Amino acid sequence: MPWCPVCKNEYREGIERCAECKAALVESLEEDDSTDNSEELKEEQLARMRAAYEAEQERRRKDGEQDQDPKERVSYHPYQNSAAKAEDNRSSAYILLVMGIAGFAGVLLVFLGVIPLYQSESTTKYLVCGVMGALFVLFIVFGVVSMRNSRILLVKARSEDSLLSELTRWCENNLSAEQVDEGLFEEEVLEEQKYFMRTDCMKTIINNKFMNLDQAFLEHFVDEYYQRLFEDE
Repeated sequence: MPWCPVCKNEYREGIERCAECKAALVESLEEDDSTDNSEELKEEQLARMRAAYEAEQERRRKDGEQDQDPKERVSYHPYQNSAAKAEDNRSSAYILLVMGIAGFAGVLLVFLGVIPLYQSESTTKYLVCGVMGALFVLFIVFGVVSMRNSRILLVKARSEDSLLSELTRWCENNLSAEQVDEGLFEEEVLEEQKYFMRTDCMKTIINNKFMNLDQAFLEHFVDEYYQRLFEDE
């Protein structure tokens, strides 16, 4: 089966070029290791990604978006990684389970008369014990749900870590400060505007390589990686 030497996608027989990056397919990835044109392919891919970014900028210009302050155009999605969410859910689960079990046990002891809160059988005793018992049962249910969500989020966290490593590795091999800035500033702009223009460009390039990324995750990654590219400025 043919493979793309750039994005490593596999294709069925009969296809000669990659649908994503337009590179010529090879019969195996091992065959690609013996070629000397990998750098040229990377440059071609980045050129296509930059062209996509420039096309998006041209569309915005026609729609009048370029006249806005860059800070007004940027949408910020707050991001919290799944590992942190899993820890929050686990902490909440422990609190809810402890309170629910202890509270339900206390209500049961009152109902059975072990704790003589009520001297005689009365409607008030049954009503209070019933309501409080139901409340503590809900605590237990919510604690179980939070613990289950914590386990699901831990699985998602491992997937995020894998994606983060893949994104970082790809950017290290394919994205540099010079490539981001190339042709980006056709006129003098403020340093603050450079940040928004650069991160916008980086997000467009990465989105063209990695489809369907969560935008909050992408913005967090680009903001972190931006510091690595332009930390000396």
